[in-house]
Amino acid sequence: MAYGTFDAVETVIIGIWFLIIGYFLLLFIYFLAFRYRDSKNPFHLGFGLFFLLLGVARGFFLIWDYYQLLPIWWQLATVVSWLGIFTLFLALTYQILERQFWQVMLISSPPLIIAIFIGILPSFFWPPSVAGYLTVGYIISNLAILPLYVIVLPSIFFYIGLQLRGQLRTSNFLLGTGFLIYYGGRVIQSSLAAYLNTIILYLGDILAPALVLFAMVLIAIGVLLEEHE
Repeated sequence: MAYGTFDAVETVIIGIWFLIIGYFLLLFIYFLAFRYRDSKNPFHLGFGLFFLLLGVARGFFLIWDYYQLLPIWWQLATVVSWLGIFTLFLALTYQILERQFWQVMLISSPPLIIAIFIGILPSFFWPPSVAGYLTVGYIISNLAILPLYVIVLPSIFFYIGLQLRGQLRTSNFLLGTGFLIYYGGRVIQSSLAAYLNTIILYLGDILAPALVLFAMVLIAIGVLLEEHE
C-alpha cells in the first residue's frame, strides 16, 4: 500500500476505524454530559476521559498506519494511549479504594510514568517498524507491562461482576469481555496483522477493526445496563 493511496478494501477498513473513533467520542460525551453531570462522581469523569483519549490516540494511529509514516504520529498515539490507561485505572482504583489518594496514585502511576518517558525519550521506545529491531523500551512497555494491564483491566470488571447480582453483574461481565476483545484487536493490529495478511490478504487488517468494533458494542451495552440498574 502506498501511503495516502487506497483500494476499495483499505477504504472500508479506514472507514471502520473512523466509526470506532466516533464510538469513543460518543461514549466520552455520554459519560461527561450525562453520568458525571448528574453524579459528580470522579469515576464517571475518568471513564469519559479514557474514551476521549482512546479516540484521540486512534486518530493518531490512523495517520501513522495509513497516511504518514512519521515517528511523531506513533509517539503521540502511544503517549495518549498510555494516558488513557492511566485515567481508567485512576478511576477504577479511586472507586475501589474509596478515595485513598496516595494508594490510588501508587497503583495507577505506571502508565503515566511510561507515557512521560515515551514523550521525552521516544527513540528508546521506537517500534520495530521505525527502529528496525526490538528496542528495550518497546519490549518493556508493549511486550511486558501492556499485556499485564490487558489482563488486569478485564479481570477487575469480572471480579466486580462476581460480587454483584442482576444487570450490574451482566454489565461488568460485558465490560470485562469488551475490553478483553478490544485489546485483542489492538494486539492483532499492532503486532500480528502483517503476518495474518500473508495467510489471507487483508485478514489481519480486517480482523483487528472488526474485533475492536464488536468490543465497543459490548462496552456500550454494558454501560447502558449499568445505568438502568
